[in-house]
Amino acid sequence: MNATVPIHFLDLRDRIASTREPLSRSKHLPGDFYHSADIHAVEKRKIFLDTWLCVAREEEIPNPGDYLTLRVVDEPVAVVRQPGGEVAAFVNMCLHRGVAVAEGRGNARGFSCPYHAWGYDLGGKLKVAPRMQHSECDMQGSRMPPMQCVTWRGWVFVSFNRAAMPFEEFIAPYEKDDKLWWFQTGRTRLAEKLVIEVACNWKLLVENLVDVYHVPILHKGTFGSMVRYGGTSDSFECDLLPRGGWAYDQKARPHSSGGKQMFPTLPWLEGMSDDTSSRAGIFPNVNLSMRLDSLRNWVVWPTSPTTTELHIYLMFPHAAFDDPEFAKNLEVYKAFLHKLVGEDAGMVASLQLAMKSPFFEPGPMSHLESAVRHVITNYLDVVTAG
Repeated sequence: MNATVPIHFLDLRDRIASTREPLSRSKHLPGDFYHSADIHAVEKRKIFLDTWLCVAREEEIPNPGDYLTLRVVDEPVAVVRQPGGEVAAFVNMCLHRGVAVAEGRGNARGFSCPYHAWGYDLGGKLKVAPRMQHSECDMQGSRMPPMQCVTWRGWVFVSFNRAAMPFEEFIAPYEKDDKLWWFQTGRTRLAEKLVIEVACNWKLLVENLVDVYHVPILHKGTFGSMVRYGGTSDSFECDLLPRGGWAYDQKARPHSSGGKQMFPTLPWLEGMSDDTSSRAGIFPNVNLSMRLDSLRNWVVWPTSPTTTELHIYLMFPHAAFDDPEFAKNLEVYKAFLHKLVGEDAGMVASLQLAMKSPFFEPGPMSHLESAVRHVITNYLDVVTAG
């Protein structure tokens, strides 16, 4: 999708040259990238309408007819379990006037537009258009725009772009050398999805989630003192993968006050140290995380140039759900997560305010920000291409 790039965006190219310098000379992006409506529009076309996006967990729609809806950079999407068991997705927009035909989530045999009652099957194909018998327009075989849709490790990925690279190629860097051996979500169960609104541009949150530099400082009172990234407290080793991906192992105790384990050990980690932990990121907006007793998927969705919605999927081994104390422990776990996310949310909101200031100048990057730079430079490659 080679869209015309606004002049305002082109004017920034000279100002991002320092970001592409080697890490020891690299600087962060200019503030415009975090509030400009023009740049947000470019990101929508060149990133979110072009690549593969993780939109759901299969468990959320287990039965034929189960569906859920969401908005991706303000485009309406429906994800539906088909009668044969496969998952399909389409742009949730009636072919008559564009009204969304599905709302929220639920189970249906088909969909009916609430405006003029045009009816569709579960795959988005038009079945009935009342009082249109005098129209000479050929509507035979019409359907709401279908999206590419695949499932991977229990997750639903979609793409608006019918010519997007094959998903197997997209995900290959993470499958190579069993890079995500620890992300065995097929052997876990989804407990809950948290949805948190954050007052910042989506990239600030994506960068924050891979920024290890701030962890021992900002999160000192929650989990910062329980995390180690390398041989020393001042080192960080990370696999920088193609197209902005990254993965690394760390030493980190389970998420809880004091690092106490609250749920059974993930089966494939039995016998391993209680500080076993790994993380990975999939461009543009997916962040995967493992502790000894749990898995999480953090998905960052832009809702405007300066606001973001964070979806956190919480997954545990099946044995955890048999524990009579599970519900109580889950509430404690969620409270801890809300606390640490609150620490980040306050900080990125402060960053967001700085981005529009005429006094803001991008600062140099630390050697601990290698993954942050990797994500940013890949982002620049994408939005400045073509």
